[in-house]
Amino acid sequence: MTIEDERRTARINAIRRRDADRLEASLGRLPDPVKRSRLVVLTGLPGSGKSHFARALAKRYPAAILDSDALREVLFENPQHTAKEHGRLFPAMHVLMDRLLERGIAVIVDATNLKDENRRPYYEIADRRGAEVLLVRIWAPARTIRARLSKRIASPDPADRSSANMDVYEAMLKETERIRRPHVSVDTSGDLGPALDKVRGLLQS
Repeated sequence: MTIEDERRTARINAIRRRDADRLEASLGRLPDPVKRSRLVVLTGLPGSGKSHFARALAKRYPAAILDSDALREVLFENPQHTAKEHGRLFPAMHVLMDRLLERGIAVIVDATNLKDENRRPYYEIADRRGAEVLLVRIWAPARTIRARLSKRIASPDPADRSSANMDVYEAMLKETERIRRPHVSVDTSGDLGPALDKVRGLLQS
């Protein structure tokens, strides 16, 4: 590596640390640290109910929620969901995740995470920090998702930071990869109580 390469890497890392500072400041009060932190990685298509599940789980098992849609708005005034935005947002989220797990704070990652290459950095960070990982696949029947996305456009919910519509859903559906790692599967079209109890139990065990 040349001196110029080293300088470029240092500049990139400095930007990521500053971005991570901004993202952390947006989270508000964080949960208390625990002896061994946990990382919950949610994966699912738009409209599957990831954010709703994340908020419900955090009420039963205190954790910092890293919602990619909400955090994107911290870094970008008018998010366009471009590759360039992804290339800045997710590395900063990785830095923040690393910090939180190092401090013993549980983390819930709320993002589509449809490909293994998207999820792999989370596993590597958790392994480095000695954190247990729980992968949760969030899904719902297609008719339920279509109804939710239609409602999102017609009657926006302030708590829902996603702007994904059916076109985005259809495009992402084609990119979804099979999950080969052990995981929990949650259908959000019904009562979430049993699933939340199960996940909380796994996290506390």
